[in-house]
Amino acid sequence: MSSSILHYYRRVTPHHLLLTSIKELSTLISSIEVEHCYNILLKPGTSLTPEETTKLTWLLDETFESSLSKSTTFVNDGGSLVLEFGPRMTFTSAFSANATSITSACGIPQITRLERSRRYRITTCSLPEPLLAELKSMLHDSMTEEEYLVPIASFDCGVSEVKPVRIIPVMEEGKAALERLNGELGLGFDEFDL
Repeated sequence: MSSSILHYYRRVTPHHLLLTSIKELSTLISSIEVEHCYNILLKPGTSLTPEETTKLTWLLDETFESSLSKSTTFVNDGGSLVLEFGPRMTFTSAFSANATSITSACGIPQITRLERSRRYRITTCSLPEPLLAELKSMLHDSMTEEEYLVPIASFDCGVSEVKPVRIIPVMEEGKAALERLNGELGLGFDEFDL
C-alpha cells in the first residue's frame, strides 16, 4: 500500500532584503510572495482523524493568525513565475526529525516525515535563462536543497541501489576530477568548494 503526502501551506512575509536583492538582480522583477509548504508523509494505509487534523493544523499555524494557513496554496501562478525549493529527497532534514518527534508526542504517530519547502511567486516579465539561473541560486542552498518542479507526491528519490565505493583521482587529475564528480552526482559544489 502506498504512502500519501499531505500538503499544508502557510503564507509568510518575505525577508525585507529579499525583494531588494532580487530587484538588484533585474528590474524585470516587480514583486515576490512567499509561502511555506509543509509536505507531510503518513505511514502506509493510515490517515488523520478530524481530531488529529485539528492538532496538526494548530501545530503548523505557528501563531494565532490562522487566516495565514490553509490546505491549498496561496501562491498560484496566475501568469507569474512560481519556484519551490526544499530539502533534498535523499535525506531527512533536522526540521523533519524534530517535527515528527513533536507530532508523535502530540498523539499523531502516523506522520513519518514532515518537510518544509518554500514557494515563491515572482511577478516578472519573461526572464532570460542566465538571470533565472542566478535568481534560483539566490533563493536556495544547492548543497542541501533542491528545486521541486511540481508539488511532491512522494519522498522517493529514485535511488534504489547502493553504488559501490569508488576512488576519485584527485591527486592525478586535481580540480577537473572534482568538477566531473560534482556534475555526475549533483553535489552542489561552487567555485570556492572546488
